[in-house]
Amino acid sequence: MCAILDANSFSKFRDQDNEDLEPVRNWVDNKNGKIIYSDTEKFKREWLKGGMKEQMRSLDQAGKLRRIPAQEVKKKAEELIGKIESDDPHIIALAMIAKVKVLIVQRLPDAPRTGKRRASRGADPKLQRDFKNLAGGNVYITKSHSHLLTRDTCP
Repeated sequence: MCAILDANSFSKFRDQDNEDLEPVRNWVDNKNGKIIYSDTEKFKREWLKGGMKEQMRSLDQAGKLRRIPAQEVKKKAEELIGKIESDDPHIIALAMIAKVKVLIVQRLPDAPRTGKRRASRGADPKLQRDFKNLAGGNVYITKSHSHLLTRDTCP
């Protein structure tokens, strides 16, 4: 099974005290979970910012990563500019190319409210809509979404 780990969640993924990402760590460590990534410049910058370089090397050595060529992702991302709501065409492009149906994002505690409900409990609500509408996938935000990690969604 494969998923995309949003770079904004890298530091939370490494945090052993983060309960929301504990099922993700267990899935990667013990249940043949794999993280899809591409080494585009944007991903590389986000990995470094998230302090994920060493973790990525360790995951790669353990066979827990699947790389999609940067040129494919970059080309598809360029095609998506102006056609998506979010500012993350590289994530949507990666999902579309790799046919990945799970995006793991961090929960935002201060999501804006619309009426009586929060607009979003996860990352950028525009990214969530783009991922669902264009990639046909689901977004993992909290440990309550751990059921998304049980289906085989890795092509």
